[in-house]
Amino acid sequence: MNPSAPQRSAPPPGFSLVELLVVMILLGVLVTLGLGVFGKTAASARRTATDQFAATVEQARTAAITRRKPVILAIAAPVPGGADSNYRVGLFEVDELPERGAAIAARQLQRWSILPTGVVFFDGAVEGLDNPLDAEDVELSWKDGENQARVHLLAFNPRGGLALPAGSEPVAVTLGTGVLRDGRAIPTSDGGRNSLRIGRVVARPWRLDG
Repeated sequence: MNPSAPQRSAPPPGFSLVELLVVMILLGVLVTLGLGVFGKTAASARRTATDQFAATVEQARTAAITRRKPVILAIAAPVPGGADSNYRVGLFEVDELPERGAAIAARQLQRWSILPTGVVFFDGAVEGLDNPLDAEDVELSWKDGENQARVHLLAFNPRGGLALPAGSEPVAVTLGTGVLRDGRAIPTSDGGRNSLRIGRVVARPWRLDG
């Protein structure tokens, strides 16, 4: 080798412009696919939670009729700093309907039903109907006071009608994709919601959004 001949240095490592463009396009496709999958998953969770809650309403009114006792459907938000972030719904029997805002001592009829992750209950009226989530939560205890929880509630009388919240008009409950922040349900970017109307005399749930 001629020592006086100039040495050609190797090109610096890196991507060419074409390679960078290909990578950016692939990332865009993956992000789009990911958002699509997330949207379908969120919609599925919402649908499952809505069906689950509607079934619990039916169970509550049926239990009130067959047991000839008022039955409470309790909605419990996740405890801040707790082990999970899932809402729960449960059924409880009482001897008498509680007064508004009073603490309730009840008998649990079945284990808490856990809603899918990422589904929350929203407050706010729905099509002019009152929402039980707008009322103050109350203290519920069971197992002779061993267990307690702060809950929102629906109460059904022994005829299968809606007794609480008090009033003569139906109420509506809204479930959707969101997170709980500072005790308030906040919608996520998906923004999907499902609403159920619950009658007064015959407290059956009906979908308001098809």
